[in-house]
Amino acid sequence: MSFSFNSIILFFKPHSLSKNLFLGFSVIFLFSCIYLAASWGKTRVSVIQPRQLMTLWADNKHPFSEQQWRVALNTMKAAVETNPGNAEYYFDLARLYDWNAYQRPIWKAESIKYRTSAIRFYKKSLELRPTWSSAWINLAMSKTLNMEFGDEVKTALLNTMKYGVWETDVFHKVLWISLANWDGMPLTIRQQVKHLIKKTVDKSGRVPRSVQQIVTHFEWQEHLKEVIEEVVNHEEQS
Repeated sequence: MSFSFNSIILFFKPHSLSKNLFLGFSVIFLFSCIYLAASWGKTRVSVIQPRQLMTLWADNKHPFSEQQWRVALNTMKAAVETNPGNAEYYFDLARLYDWNAYQRPIWKAESIKYRTSAIRFYKKSLELRPTWSSAWINLAMSKTLNMEFGDEVKTALLNTMKYGVWETDVFHKVLWISLANWDGMPLTIRQQVKHLIKKTVDKSGRVPRSVQQIVTHFEWQEHLKEVIEEVVNHEEQS
């Protein structure tokens, strides 16, 4: 009986108590990390399907399905809940809302509703990764299609060009939004867009077909002619 009592006293001595508490918290922390890592790993696998589905839609290799969209949406919502610090999950969730909006005329109330959700999640993605040009341009595009063209769109365009127009899709969207609202664009944006277009003009004064199509769609041919002349003249002088 004396041994048991002494053992209890020994266990609750200050130095012994601190050591046992430390070991207890360490074990809890270790298992928490293992659980969290396992959850994140499972989530990274689960989001492959929604991403592949959006790629198939973009490549016109798979018809849009409301049922598949709903499953993909729930998967991305679960991913955000599991790892709310992952900017890519918010970005993909926004893209899914945009995809549903694309299935109907842009002025329909349902389209506007889905794009409004997309805007909210693009903004959340940018809170976590403020230098992501793809998120900036998608935000600008969704707001433009919702007829919310204003300072926020202009800021998004400037940030897109500031952080890098590396991808073709990003470049085309910059042109699309800028040329569609050319007269209302600040001089800073117009100068940067012209500079981007200049970089696509070859020595003979030709531009890629995709650029020409956007220019023609928005009747920007006269401006393009000026840009081409500047490039050709510079080549002749050098």
